[in-house]
Amino acid sequence: MTILHICDWYQPIGGAERLLFNTLQFLENRGHANVVVYNKNSSQQPSGTRPEYSCFGLELFEYNRPFYKLLAWLATRKIEKLIQKHTPDVCHIHNLQNPYVVEYLVKRLPTVRSIHDPRLYCLTYWRLLPDKSICPYPLGPECIKQGCISDDIRPRTSIELNAHIMIKHFKAHKKMPLLISESRSETSCLLENGFTPDQIAWLPNCTHIESEQAALQYEEKYFDPGQKIVLFVGRASYEKGAHVLIDACEFVQSECKVVIITAGPLLEEIQQKAAKYGDRIEVIPGLSYEETKKYYARASVVVVPSVWLENFCLVGLEAFANRKPVIGSRIGGIQDWLKDNETGWFFEPGNARDLAGKIDAALADPPKLRLMGEAAFARVRTYYNENDYTQRLLEIYEKGIQRYNGENLL
Repeated sequence: MTILHICDWYQPIGGAERLLFNTLQFLENRGHANVVVYNKNSSQQPSGTRPEYSCFGLELFEYNRPFYKLLAWLATRKIEKLIQKHTPDVCHIHNLQNPYVVEYLVKRLPTVRSIHDPRLYCLTYWRLLPDKSICPYPLGPECIKQGCISDDIRPRTSIELNAHIMIKHFKAHKKMPLLISESRSETSCLLENGFTPDQIAWLPNCTHIESEQAALQYEEKYFDPGQKIVLFVGRASYEKGAHVLIDACEFVQSECKVVIITAGPLLEEIQQKAAKYGDRIEVIPGLSYEETKKYYARASVVVVPSVWLENFCLVGLEAFANRKPVIGSRIGGIQDWLKDNETGWFFEPGNARDLAGKIDAALADPPKLRLMGEAAFARVRTYYNENDYTQRLLEIYEKGIQRYNGENLL
């Protein structure tokens, strides 16, 4: 099978992007061919190991710019040439916010779409209200009533300028044969927004998992029992909750070091907030996965303090694959993979005191941490492995192909 992959960012900078690169490798391991089209940007990192094409205008970040429709049309023309050249069997859209390209692809060939975040049905992207609380409403009148956008005829913000085209994007996906949902929480959100159960295919994330012996040897190489390290890995943005972990340091009683590996728009703010704790918090502005893996091995426990309806959070699986338990917010897709008192602990989202108590309890019992790490590794190997993920994904592709052919025979 030949799969055409469409994405905005083609570099392993976040969970969705790392999952994309893993997916490409998993498919190729089974003998399938991938063709990747990504948004033209100087920071992209093509691998050179498969057909990869940059495309100007593929991702339209601001629709109030002049000639955006022309840019979208030119992008579809380039994709058409690539379809004719490579004759893909199916198209897999990853992160992409361009309704014109989506409409074209759905009509042109069998197409499925992965949903990694709420941008499909939330004008402010993260389904957070102006007061930072989680929005319980679907896309619609509440967007105005809650103050996310105004009802002024003249747009005043970039969100309002883009709102009409984002709604077009939302409507374009109502014609998508299959939407890939990563968690029960994400499935509920899609259903609340009017997508049908028949449109939704459940496919949890997965990650690369080494043999048990290799994982244990790697951990023994880098882990120092004399150090207690609490690790955060994630984007430097509000919804990921690094600020909650920093606030928890005021209440943590254990002698430990907090390591925050992050990059993104709030990096400087996180650095400033952490600075008052001196050497107790180390903020590392972004690392490759291979370097980050060493910190997983050094860590006593990994914290996932998200304050939004996290779709899934690949960091949790990465921690498990490195034999580390997780302290995570009881929220969104985290509830699918984290088992309380078995592979880690839940804490109340946004509650720094509760998080601090869970950190102290975890660090006070190293033997239990080791047992939880073993249980975490067993869980990721059983439920979130490469073989099961790839098999389910191929079944989704086949279903998408069947639906496309059936609809076009009518």
